[in-house]
Amino acid sequence: MPDDDIAITERDGIIRVVYRGRVRYDAVNGLLRDVVRIAAETSTKRVVFDVRDADYGQYHVETIHHAQDARVLGLDATYRIAFLGAPDEPMLRYIENVSVNRGYQVRAFTDEGAADGWLRQA
Repeated sequence: MPDDDIAITERDGIIRVVYRGRVRYDAVNGLLRDVVRIAAETSTKRVVFDVRDADYGQYHVETIHHAQDARVLGLDATYRIAFLGAPDEPMLRYIENVSVNRGYQVRAFTDEGAADGWLRQA
């Protein structure tokens, strides 16, 4: 069984990425490529990353690298991105701050309905 489990779907104009298990750097870059491809195919730039069941132990350094890689992979500041995480998870605010500081439209949530509502405001 793999250390991680990634599912990417699109429905009603929102791309949903669910990441479970240990987060791997190369897997994240792969899923970012997939998100950009699906966004082009479906003409949507609204994305929710559900990391409630992810083990993101190296998030401090990797978040910075992913924010840089994302732009190179085609995920730019025109995307509206919600991160959905577990309550009291410190990485959520960190991911939001790093992303916003690099020009992305990102917000962190612990409530799925709130994340969906924010994505649909645009």
